[in-house]
Amino acid sequence: MITPTLGTSRWLEETVASVRALSLSDGHRLVAPEGQVAQLARRFPDLRIVAEPGGGMYAAINAGLAAAGEWDAFTYLNDDDCLLPGFARVAALLAARSREACFAYGGVRLIDGAGHRLGTIPVSPWPRINRQLYAQRLEPVYQHGTLVSRAAWERCGGFDPAFRYCGDSEFLARLCVGGVTAKRVWGEVAAFRLHRGQLTKNREVMQAERRRVDEKHGLTVPRLHARHFWARLVFRAANLPAYGERLVRHGYKTFDQVLTEVG
Repeated sequence: MITPTLGTSRWLEETVASVRALSLSDGHRLVAPEGQVAQLARRFPDLRIVAEPGGGMYAAINAGLAAAGEWDAFTYLNDDDCLLPGFARVAALLAARSREACFAYGGVRLIDGAGHRLGTIPVSPWPRINRQLYAQRLEPVYQHGTLVSRAAWERCGGFDPAFRYCGDSEFLARLCVGGVTAKRVWGEVAAFRLHRGQLTKNREVMQAERRRVDEKHGLTVPRLHARHFWARLVFRAANLPAYGERLVRHGYKTFDQVLTEVG
């Protein structure tokens, strides 16, 4: 478990506590600027604090993994997000398949600064349709609540630091198109916090980088076929509860509008 942090997030204690609650603290690493390492070590004496090497968040995650030694599976957790009890089922699934090139993911709750529920992120119900969803610019998997085996990491490589905003999306796309087995865990397993000032709010820049991900891996296609429309139908049907909750809570907003305007 890697948490890149500047050491200034007011939610960092809550993030760390959510990992502790699942008895995962032994494998939790904070990656922070050199000037924050000592004070973070005082605040969290049971955690290992790794000095980030520069180069942005995704370089910091790579550095944290390099410093972690032996591990079977990994994820990263931003310093304003948290795990939910359902993540234990993700961990149990990967523990049984730790030697395989695979990853598991679950549902992601949206919360505000106070931890109040804002909705849920639509995710793919069936990993076999993920490639067809990418072709239509529908992101099937989100980093929050995702756990990746070491074999999958070694097959596909680490995070690409050339991406400032969408390095996680690029990495997950690489897994999905690289022959890595995906497993879906039902239920919400992590929480993504929406608040002012986060990078997610800059949707224009985020979407530009997301197009770079599409181009790098050839995710979109010039012509859609029946299998693409079927995948979209399955995705929409499985996420009807998420769409209904969004309508009730936020009115007629798209998911991108919720990410940009809410929180």
